[in-house]
Amino acid sequence: MTTPDFDELEIGTELPSFERTTGFAHWNRYAAVNDEFIDVHMDREAARAAGQPDVFGMGNLRIAYLHALLHDWLAGRGDIAEFALQFRALNLLGDTLRAWARVVGKQRSAGLEWLDVELGVTNQKGEETAPGTARLVLFPDGKGRVPPEPSRAPIPTDRKPGVHLDAKTLACLGRPLAPDVALAVGANDIRRWATASYYPAEAPPELWDESVAARGPWAGLVAPRDFNVFAWTRCTPPDTYPWMRGMGTEPGRRGLNGGLGFLEGESLAGCLGANRGADGAVERRAVRLRQLLHLGFDEGLALSGEVSHPALQLGAFAIVLRDEGAAVFKAHAAHRLGQVFFLD
Repeated sequence: MTTPDFDELEIGTELPSFERTTGFAHWNRYAAVNDEFIDVHMDREAARAAGQPDVFGMGNLRIAYLHALLHDWLAGRGDIAEFALQFRALNLLGDTLRAWARVVGKQRSAGLEWLDVELGVTNQKGEETAPGTARLVLFPDGKGRVPPEPSRAPIPTDRKPGVHLDAKTLACLGRPLAPDVALAVGANDIRRWATASYYPAEAPPELWDESVAARGPWAGLVAPRDFNVFAWTRCTPPDTYPWMRGMGTEPGRRGLNGGLGFLEGESLAGCLGANRGADGAVERRAVRLRQLLHLGFDEGLALSGEVSHPALQLGAFAIVLRDEGAAVFKAHAAHRLGQVFFLD
């Protein structure tokens, strides 16, 4: 697969799709790498108790499919700089999913070549389950680079309590939370993530073979942009999501993962560590700084067709790579937004 030259690429170009018919074999593999053995994804009665018709797949797996699509098309000639997506429908057992993307814009700025794409994941009925957008940065010389870090989003001060968002929840706006510190990210962590994302096909060699990855834009094995460095770390403090009420059937608790958005920075290489390695070299570890920066509320927020969800909640995070020797912070995901839809 060859990525077209920037000047020759036409607006409206359709990228090759990425398709999977999903079930427990896909979900269990993804749960194993992302620590998502959640009962609503595994047990029919648990899913029904949460108000859903049956077990359903992880929304983040659809994000993995879209990242795989973009990764394959870029073929080492670029990377994902921005990504945003909403979950509009569930991925139920046996659904056939088709991840798609289309180029809708391109420009040169700040010395970089950019492509804007719209994307999504449809099911076998043709329904759009996860519409979104992405911005890609190209590497015409084959060398990886990242865009400058954006300014931080302002914290709103005009939010009012409603049916689902009360004064206690709104009080979380702008409140810094205790940071998480990840364990070292090894090469096999990256390989397993790619294996789960591409199953039942084999993961591409640049996400598996270090000799192949060494010839890529980052000169080594690096994780896909959707890789969760904090999975299975047990480092999350008790106050991680004080604005969350859990999942249930009563008002205020029927919350579902609504999607996410993030701006990317420094690539996440394999074999990051928390201490000095055997050769004395300083290794790096990831640190997650969490703060609720934005909380949207709209009683009439229409998200898909005839469905209207009463509220949309956004939480923002920063993931940085901390160099223990020089105390230098490099952004891996400058702003990562988690969305929650509250249902009537």
